[in-house]
Amino acid sequence: MRTRGNKQGSVYYRKDRKAYVAQIVVGWRPPNKQDGSMIPIKKTLGGFKTKKEALKVLNKLLNGETASESKVFLNDVFEAWKKFYESRVAPKTLKGYEQAYNYFSDLKYRRISTITANELQSCMDKCPKGKRTHQVMKVIAGLLWAYALDCGYVQKDITNNLYIGKHKTTKREPLTLEDIKLIKESNIRYSDYIYCMCYLGFRPGEFFEIKKSQVFQKAVNNEPVYYIVEGIKTEAGINRTVIIPQQIINIVLERLWIPGTEYLFPFYYFRNNKLIEFRKMKVNYFDQVFKSIKLQLGIEGEKVPYSTRHSYADKLKHADGDVRDKARLIGHSDYNFTRSQYQSSPLEDLKAVVDTIK
Repeated sequence: MRTRGNKQGSVYYRKDRKAYVAQIVVGWRPPNKQDGSMIPIKKTLGGFKTKKEALKVLNKLLNGETASESKVFLNDVFEAWKKFYESRVAPKTLKGYEQAYNYFSDLKYRRISTITANELQSCMDKCPKGKRTHQVMKVIAGLLWAYALDCGYVQKDITNNLYIGKHKTTKREPLTLEDIKLIKESNIRYSDYIYCMCYLGFRPGEFFEIKKSQVFQKAVNNEPVYYIVEGIKTEAGINRTVIIPQQIINIVLERLWIPGTEYLFPFYYFRNNKLIEFRKMKVNYFDQVFKSIKLQLGIEGEKVPYSTRHSYADKLKHADGDVRDKARLIGHSDYNFTRSQYQSSPLEDLKAVVDTIK
């Protein structure tokens, strides 16, 4: 094969078919080789009797395959969209989009104008994650194609009919009062984390993001009230105030004085049974910790770290107080509704609810 200059395509003669072939690279896909090199995706037209004919067709391919086709890769569109969009959403939301986009990795280095709906669907079908991830995949695909339309990179939106698929709905089982009592009385490392999660209601990802600087104290009716201001999950969670109940206040206050970490609930890094330092706790690691503690304490059922949030919701359900105050404490999924209905709750009203939690 004789190649022309970089990105200028190739024309070569096939002896077995006694004809010339024109070939260009239309994109790239992730490597399946150990050397890490990208694998080209090629477009080939053959059967030309002369080299001159093949070169003529090659130039047509290089000048647009069809004149309207954009040579911009999907990943270029994503990076441009991300730069445009990142100031408009919470960091955690953007991270969710990035994680969902990564499941389109087979198409990242394809020209966006050549990608088909079937190829997008194939990526979604191969994704091993659950319904929520598939939903976000469809959302990010729609956002990227809308952006590409505005920029003139594509001629139409091909994402409207992407199928999320049927997913079995699983209801997370909360920890029972008996489970929580076992956890409270346990001396297993990190069992106090689980106990605190049951009385704060944060999602695991939120819980391990909490820093000491987010814990505040204010006098209400001449009594000190300790609370956490947090908001990393969604727009609904921004500046969410969660009162620290009396059941765990001593645990939290003691943790404020642990040196060497900015996080309230960090990961203890040991080497040769000696504590070396604190690090940020990873949710995936804590999943395994939770399974181990559950097994050691004989806690039954399909319970996971997220079950602690459901336990908190159950506690709020049976606590006294206005439903709007309860909704603000646990965080509501609809931003506009939360902002208009819940964000004005005074600290004393939130404390009144938490004081009746059992």
